[in-house]
Amino acid sequence: MKKILLSIFVGLFAISCATGGNDAVKKSLTNINEELVVIQKSLTDTQMNMEDVQSASGNIQNDVSTNADAIAELRSEIAYLNNEILVLKGNKGVTASAATQDLSGKNVSSTTTSKGNSAPLNNIIVLDETPSKQEKAQASPQIVVIEDSGAAKNSLYSYAIELNRQRKYTEARGKFQEFIKKYPNDQLAGNAQYWIGETYYSVNDMKNAMKSFQDVLSKFPKSNKIPDAMLKIGYVQEKQGKKQDAVATFQDLLKKYPKSKPATLARQKLQTLGA
Repeated sequence: MKKILLSIFVGLFAISCATGGNDAVKKSLTNINEELVVIQKSLTDTQMNMEDVQSASGNIQNDVSTNADAIAELRSEIAYLNNEILVLKGNKGVTASAATQDLSGKNVSSTTTSKGNSAPLNNIIVLDETPSKQEKAQASPQIVVIEDSGAAKNSLYSYAIELNRQRKYTEARGKFQEFIKKYPNDQLAGNAQYWIGETYYSVNDMKNAMKSFQDVLSKFPKSNKIPDAMLKIGYVQEKQGKKQDAVATFQDLLKKYPKSKPATLARQKLQTLGA
């Protein structure tokens, strides 16, 4: 492009010199300037389009990460429901042969699960088998942890989630910690660390909640719970009276993860804080 412009300029200059017309030179220079403006605009538009493509690519990656987390959570819920089915069938006195295959297609055991039988399912732990009167009134579901199947990992995670849902925060925290210890490289390990922070946050233990949420950022930097952890760090800072720190955290969240759900909540918080 530069060679073409140079050729045009040289040609026009030669013509103008031959005719001796200053007006022709001025007109030629004006035309060249206009061409340069058009080229500059074209380059700017191209650069903007490239930035849009890069932004879209980043959004797609965030969506993929979010969907992966949702799938993992769904698998955990399926494993938990499968465990409840096993318990219900065992309480009805049926043999486990009707329930030997879990939702992942893997066999677990063929021993009967009827109460009173001397041989319960191998490696299946029935929790709260004799609930208290208060627990019966609450109708809390029984939970089993299958230790010898491919669903053991998701069962443990689901069990911890259920304990947290039942507000048994200390027990839930222990199970989330156990999950991280057993499966430190699993994609749900960062989620487990986040929920540890939630167990502290729920009982207003802001010091340990802060540390737990910060551990999500430092120990699991690729976790899709990073935006959620950043949001909760901002919440903790606000509760601790550190308004400026909270504002900085929310703004950082908006900058790094503008399309995330926690970012929407961060915007609301910033408006509330007048920032």
